[in-house]
Amino acid sequence: MVVLFMALPAAAQEAQFELEGRYWLSDFSAEARWTDNGQGTDINLKTDLGLENKGLPGGRFVLAFNPQNRLWFAYIPVTYRSDTRLRRTVEFGGEVYEVGTRVLTDLKMHYLRLGWAYQFIDMEGGRFKAGTLVELKGVRGEVALAAPELADPIDNAWSFYAVLPTFGVVLDVYPVPFLHLFAEVSGLPAGKYGTMWEAETGIQFIPVKNLSVNGGYRWVNIEARKDPDYAKIRVSGPFLGLSLRF
Repeated sequence: MVVLFMALPAAAQEAQFELEGRYWLSDFSAEARWTDNGQGTDINLKTDLGLENKGLPGGRFVLAFNPQNRLWFAYIPVTYRSDTRLRRTVEFGGEVYEVGTRVLTDLKMHYLRLGWAYQFIDMEGGRFKAGTLVELKGVRGEVALAAPELADPIDNAWSFYAVLPTFGVVLDVYPVPFLHLFAEVSGLPAGKYGTMWEAETGIQFIPVKNLSVNGGYRWVNIEARKDPDYAKIRVSGPFLGLSLRF
C-alpha cells in the first residue's frame, strides 16, 4: 500500500494526455439588445423570455509537454429554449413583440478555449505548482425569437461572436498522493467590443493511473458588443467530471 501511494503522485503529475468530460450544473443570466435604426429593447432572456437554468456538457483535451508546460483545447455547447407569453412589449431586430404574444426563444452558443499554462513555480517535488495562463477564447452564438401565432408570423434571429486572447494564473496542489487541488482565473477587458472572464476551482481524485474524477465550481462572464447592440451571458455553478489519462 505504501508503494502504491508513493507511485501515485508521479502518475498523477506525469500524465501526458488527458481527455475529460464534464457536466456543469449551471445557473445563468443573459441580456441582449439588437437594434434597427437605433430602436431596440434591452431584453432579459430569463425574466422576459422565460429561459431556465439547465445542465451543460463540456469536454477538454490536455497535452502535457513536461511538468511545467501544458496545452489544452476545451469546448462547451450551450443551448437554451423557451415557450412563453410576454409580460411586456419588446422590440428586437426591428420587430415589435406586443405584451401577451406567444414567443419561442432559442439561444445557441459555442464556447471554445485554446490554452497554455506555464508553471514556472515548482516546489516540493511537484506537490505545489503555479504559473501563468494564456488562452484564446472564442464564442459564437445566436438568439432567435419567433412569434408563430400572429396573423403575420415573426421569425427573427441575431448572431454574435467574439474572439479574445486572455491572461491569468493557474495553481495546482497535491496535498496527498491521490488528490489534486486546482484553481485558475483568466480574462481581459476589450473596451467597446466586450469582455471575457472566467474562473474555476476544484478537487480531482485519482484512484488509478489512467482514471480520475473531479468536481468544483466554475464561473464565466462573456460580453460581445457592437454598439448599440450587445449580448451579455453569465454562467456559474458546480461541475462534475471524469478523465481518462495516459
